[in-house]
Amino acid sequence: MLNEKIRNLRKANNMTQEELAEKICVSRQAITKWETGLGIPDISNLESLAKLFNISLDQLVSEEQSINKENISRTEFDIFGKSDFDLDIGTARDLDVTTADIEKVIVEIRSDLPKEAYKLAKVKLTDGKQVDLVVVEYGDRKKHLDVKTDKDLSRQEAKEHLSVKVILPSELSNRIELEGNVRNLSIHDITQDHHIEFNGKADNASLRKLNGHLELTSNVDMEVFYDGSLRQLDINQIRCITNLHIPEKAELDIQSKGRASHVISDGWENKPEAEHKVELNGFKSEMTIRTKG
Repeated sequence: MLNEKIRNLRKANNMTQEELAEKICVSRQAITKWETGLGIPDISNLESLAKLFNISLDQLVSEEQSINKENISRTEFDIFGKSDFDLDIGTARDLDVTTADIEKVIVEIRSDLPKEAYKLAKVKLTDGKQVDLVVVEYGDRKKHLDVKTDKDLSRQEAKEHLSVKVILPSELSNRIELEGNVRNLSIHDITQDHHIEFNGKADNASLRKLNGHLELTSNVDMEVFYDGSLRQLDINQIRCITNLHIPEKAELDIQSKGRASHVISDGWENKPEAEHKVELNGFKSEMTIRTKG
């Protein structure tokens, strides 16, 4: 995908998002949107990226994956009946969660390290009253899992090189709980009225084409790109800063319910009677509303 290709090219050239933004004369927020899949560069920016990375425009926008296919591991689990899902991925660079009209769970693990992804992480499904899906890193010694590896993958390496995509069954999913320490979190195309929770750390969160209620608990400063589709979005933080990027014409009721926390809006008009709600909860946190056309 284009967002993965831009991110991988940037990292291969040892650039930060700020450095890339400066070289092609755009904002760092634009780079973040491109790399999380929330935005797409226009043709002039695509040409600038291709020139900077010394590749053709066709190479940049082609559908060919920039990650070697030998470094992709795909695991499938059949699901029988409605279930709650508890996904714990430990540490990774990217976590992508969506649903589809299927009766199984699909997990794809990608790595740009010179070793097959299935050797870097293992997936185990336990089935009780709820379905627990655990992606296990090297070095993670969870007692209920039989993890056999020949070399440890550090958490730092996992956060730089490991990506996890999870596709859940739309009709068979009830509550969805997510846990992890990631740079980029993407939750998208979940049209059923599910209750979703994320607990952990996420530097960037892309939330689009969703329904129901999402609780996002992440005690690090965040860039959140949100299309306004949820019935209720709760952002729970302690002593953190969130930049909430929303469409300029979004109809949202955004309130601070946290203790000593507040919302800053630079000219955006809040809609107290709007059907879609956003709440900032927690302690001594700040959320700034940033609009995009």
